Amino acid sequence: MGGAVKVYGVAASPFVATVLLCLEEVGADYELLPLDMAAREQRTEPYLSRNFSYDPISQPFGKIPALEDRELTIFESRAISRYVLRKYGGTGATDLLRASSLEESAMVDVWMEVEAHQYQPAIANIVRQCVILPFIGGARDQAVVDEYVGKLEKVLDVYEARLSSSPYLAGDFFSLADLVHFGFTYCLVAGTEYATLLESRASVMAWWGRIMTRPAVRKVAPLIHLGLKLSSPA
Repeated sequence: MGGAVKVYGVAASPFVATVLLCLEEVGADYELLPLDMAAREQRTEPYLSRNFSYDPISQPFGKIPALEDRELTIFESRAISRYVLRKYGGTGATDLLRASSLEESAMVDVWMEVEAHQYQPAIANIVRQCVILPFIGGARDQAVVDEYVGKLEKVLDVYEARLSSSPYLAGDFFSLADLVHFGFTYCLVAGTEYATLLESRASVMAWWGRIMTRPAVRKVAPLIHLGLKLSSPA
């Protein structure tokens, strides 16, 4: 696999899962190089001192994933995803950025911004409290959970309105704007008692069902499920 793209991280991470989904969607050859998160390997050499761009800078944050494609090594899951889709994606079904249409690509950008600034901050805190902390031996703070459940409900109301008139967030096509929701949403649905937040919103649940039928999702989802020992399939 000498010519394969290298992905550093663990598949159970929602952020790593996003990158793996993009690679699967476009059929790119890749190799996942796991890091020992319990040993905080992502914060040790040589990972921190890898050349994370064409410039001689190091990765200062100790986060995953990172991607290495020949002479280029980059980090941040959304940046990696865009790179993968730009380089290895094609037209039609594999054009998840909708680069061929200015209007459609603008809508992809809009809903990726919504996911980054509205959806993820709420759902990630619920998943952290209900899935991640118990997984590493901690206890959740129900007050924090309740706070972010309330925030996520408001966001999902907006999604319900949008998805009642469109099968996908950016339009009538599946895109990266939908895909980036997968990791944390899967953890919420499969690993917490808050799947009802989606189930109580028919259009959101139908959208989630469409995402779950994709071959790439069916391949990556079990990696999250097994890695985090989630209680039930999503």
